[in-house]
Amino acid sequence: MNELISEINHNIQRLNKDSGRVFHGRGKTLDGFEDITVEYLSGTLLVILFAERPVTWLKAFSVKLSETVPIGAPVQVLFQMRYLKNAPVLNESGEAVRLDKTMTENGLKYQLTLGDCQNFGFFTDMANGRKWVKAHSSGHRVLNLFSYTCSFSVAAISGGAEKVINIDMSSAALSVGRKNHQLNEQPLEQVVFQKLNILKSWGRIKKYGPYGLVIVDPPSFQKGSFSVSKDYMKVVKRLSEMTLDDADVLFCLNDPLVTVDSFKQMLNSEHFEFIERIENPEVMREAQVDVGLKVLHYKKRPTSPAVNECGSIFK
Repeated sequence: MNELISEINHNIQRLNKDSGRVFHGRGKTLDGFEDITVEYLSGTLLVILFAERPVTWLKAFSVKLSETVPIGAPVQVLFQMRYLKNAPVLNESGEAVRLDKTMTENGLKYQLTLGDCQNFGFFTDMANGRKWVKAHSSGHRVLNLFSYTCSFSVAAISGGAEKVINIDMSSAALSVGRKNHQLNEQPLEQVVFQKLNILKSWGRIKKYGPYGLVIVDPPSFQKGSFSVSKDYMKVVKRLSEMTLDDADVLFCLNDPLVTVDSFKQMLNSEHFEFIERIENPEVMREAQVDVGLKVLHYKKRPTSPAVNECGSIFK
């Protein structure tokens, strides 16, 4: 346990009072703790368990965290039991907890709800992706597919985006997304929230374009609506019709069974060129480096001009 506590403390210090992931056990770099993820969320340490552990261990871990974390203020330790139905959030006494709060990342604020459902409204592993989007959004019309609670949209508006179009099937998630923009005092007239099934709504999505930046961050599998193996390439093909020449696209996937090379093969297209992989946060190192979260930057190849029967070139 001491080695785990030490790593958590190191990563909290690295965040410099910001929020983010502070332990990534599923990366399999610390033996015996592959079933644990730990998030620091502005004064709350959320320990996510993917397998059952003894109550005595949970209590001892909670006490040691509270006594040693280098934050300078009391820290609340909560446990999310991801191995149980509905993934309840409990305190060290085993009592169910529901908590609404605001966290900060890279100078921006986001609304969270702990204990309401499996996902608490924010994915800390995408910190570097949001930082990249903020740095590359200026002047662009941005399309945010599978937007969830619109954290990429908040980053894009902060980075000077002209307009952001958020598409998701969940009206509840989009409602939180609207609150996230309001928390950051961002102009809502620059943001569109659309509850749509992406694969059935390309006409409506296209009308807001053409886009200079696109983020594609789907769930690995969403029963009845999206399958990575069947549907990701459909998205790639459609984007070729609604993006500007030289548009930037972030293709994302968090499926541990798909390697970087396999993902790149899946994305192979005459319309888009691979540029680079956006590195994951330091805390998310993996024993097998080509798995885990994949955020790949592609660029739209310029459209070739047409040639008429006389041999002249026209657009």
